[in-house]
Amino acid sequence: MRDVFIGITAASYSGNKGAAAMLQSSIKQLHDIYGDRLNINLMSVYPGEDKKQLPYDFINITSTKPEQLLFIAFPLAVLYKLLKWCPPIKKLIAKNKIIKTYLKTDLVVDEAGISFVDSRGFVMNTYAFVCAAVPMLVGTPVVKYSQALGTFKNPYNKFLAKWILPKLKLICARGQKTYDNLMGIGVKDNVKLCADGAFSMEDSPYWNEEVNRVCSEDSFYNDNVVGLSISSVVEKKCTKMGIAYKDTMVSFINWLNSKGYNVVLIANAARVNSEKSRNNDLMVGDAIYADVADKDKVRWYHKEMDAEEIRAYIGKCRFLVASRFHAMIGSLEQKVPVLLIGWSHKYQEVLDMFELGQYAIDFSKLELSELEKSFNDFVSAEDDIRKKLDKNLDSVLASSRNNIKYISEIIDEIMAKPYKKAKLLDFKNPDKYIGPHIGCKKGYGTNEGIRANAASGGMVTSLLCNLLKHGDIDGAWVTKTDFVNGELSYKTYVATTEEEIRDASSSVYMTIPLLKHIDVIKNFNGKVAVVMTPCMLRGLDAILKKDDALREKVVLKLGLYCSGTHSPKATTLSMEKSGIPSEDATRLYYRRGHWRGTSSVIYKDGSEKQFSYSKTICAYKNAYFFEKDSCMYCQDHYANSSDISFGDIWLKEMKGNPIKHTSCVIRTQKAYDFLERAIKDGDIYAEHISDRDMVRSQKRALVFKFNAAKAKMNAALDTSDKCKWNHRLAFRLAEKNKKYSEKHYDKLAKKPTWFIYYYMCFIRVLLSF
Repeated sequence: MRDVFIGITAASYSGNKGAAAMLQSSIKQLHDIYGDRLNINLMSVYPGEDKKQLPYDFINITSTKPEQLLFIAFPLAVLYKLLKWCPPIKKLIAKNKIIKTYLKTDLVVDEAGISFVDSRGFVMNTYAFVCAAVPMLVGTPVVKYSQALGTFKNPYNKFLAKWILPKLKLICARGQKTYDNLMGIGVKDNVKLCADGAFSMEDSPYWNEEVNRVCSEDSFYNDNVVGLSISSVVEKKCTKMGIAYKDTMVSFINWLNSKGYNVVLIANAARVNSEKSRNNDLMVGDAIYADVADKDKVRWYHKEMDAEEIRAYIGKCRFLVASRFHAMIGSLEQKVPVLLIGWSHKYQEVLDMFELGQYAIDFSKLELSELEKSFNDFVSAEDDIRKKLDKNLDSVLASSRNNIKYISEIIDEIMAKPYKKAKLLDFKNPDKYIGPHIGCKKGYGTNEGIRANAASGGMVTSLLCNLLKHGDIDGAWVTKTDFVNGELSYKTYVATTEEEIRDASSSVYMTIPLLKHIDVIKNFNGKVAVVMTPCMLRGLDAILKKDDALREKVVLKLGLYCSGTHSPKATTLSMEKSGIPSEDATRLYYRRGHWRGTSSVIYKDGSEKQFSYSKTICAYKNAYFFEKDSCMYCQDHYANSSDISFGDIWLKEMKGNPIKHTSCVIRTQKAYDFLERAIKDGDIYAEHISDRDMVRSQKRALVFKFNAAKAKMNAALDTSDKCKWNHRLAFRLAEKNKKYSEKHYDKLAKKPTWFIYYYMCFIRVLLSF
């Protein structure tokens, strides 16, 4: 099965923690269903802050600030729709990052929380429209996560809603009032009634433990704590009506203190480094706390808390008085009685699910004496309120989980559609290239010494060292280059110390018949990990099937991506053309350093001579000179017989990274567990890489193996990819080059390296489209 790409818009981790709670809930549930196949594109209005707070490595941030969306992405999306018949224009428009992200997204989940509401005015309703319109214009379907919609009495708002809402794949109405509003304008075929998605956000064991610790060390937290969720939004609305929100809250706190209650102020929206009030309750919280009479009876934490941390503090309260919607959700989920000061039907419809709709106060009626009276009535009904919370919570949680149930049904429907024929590689069917696997990651060994000698990020060496350190293996079967009597050769052995494993670091780009040396591990007294190319691993598997003792001895099989192995002549000719002598040489490093790296030869006296890998070895190799016969027809690029395989990431976006990375394909659970432990130990840094990017990172090699397959006339090959004239030409040239290097070595040796290099580049261009 291919990866699932989900876009999430109108939500963020930073700022509004109600949005963060919805994000946590939806992403966690989607990951439970789709596992490592899940890729999230978060269309963030706070890209910088969100990048710092991401809890998962499979989330990609795309900057989608309102001005970018309204004034750039929306007009481009309209042009894309109108000019879709013109490929050059489409390609140009697709360079915009927002458009580009939506084009590679299967489904967009709009998590606005509230949208198309008359009271939100022209700007916000236009923004709600554009959030859904941009992906839909480029052909990506959209669903609305549970949210409040309506009323639709304003003509402009009603027009926008009636135009776009029926075109959505699904609308999850957050309550009965929203459902009725939608029915009232004829939007009904794509509507489901679902409780707010934040109800199903899982509590955090870490934050529960941390908040328990804080509260146990502070005598303030007793059985009479009232949480007060303050809101910059309600403050702004009150100011417009001449209501002194801040002063009323200060007086209310003083009154609560006089009645024996301690008060903890809660900011459910916070942006510590911002002076703007949008999605930021810190300033109004500071102002309220500054004026309270007895600060010993008040707690105010001026910081941006995680959504789970806020919920844990709410759980320590006897009551909550809330001006923020999702503080109310957290209180209901924690079975803490809550009194609302709100401004929309969105509060009422959720409280109605618990038969508690009468405990919502409209902000326009906010006045101290009425607030005190409402609180007294609220407290007197505490037992009844708690009974209703107990009675209704389970059904509300089930309704909340229906959001992802319905959305996953749509995702499965999309994924079940026949694959469209790809123009080049079939990115919608990556298993064809990668083989069966449970996940893919990219990363590097954290030890700089290991990375210094590595061909890429040093993950193979780092993982082997971690296995040895934990006693999972007694040695690793490794191979490195050697020189015997001035001739390039190799040395293969079982490395039993970290130093020996590190000494074998770096790839070897020449044909080595490792299975002729199988006695190396047969005679070794202990468990081993092996590192091999795909063909060697297939041969090893055949041996292991017949040898139970040997099979028990091999703990882990590490594979290396392979586009073909070559005769040592490709290397020795490169050394000769570069003026690098082999006399007194002891070791060759094919590639060290950043990106493609540099080749170097080490001598007995400790000296080193470097030469260009790209202009010599790589040129001969990628033009298919000296290629092994079977490699010309092999399609096992990612080492399907391995437990885990590793290789380079040839992606443009990785070239500027100061640390060269390795990618890996994880095929077995034991390999996954070993890798995760190495990451936890700090020996390896790794993050998710999508199947699509995994395929994209090895594009030219895969095009030669799969697209050119029809030109090879080999019945055993997968020929389902389109074979164009350029692919046929690339294979014919490769075939001729291979034969020419076998029959006319002397003539080839006379060709200047610059000619070979540019000739190789021409072949690579043929494999690029």
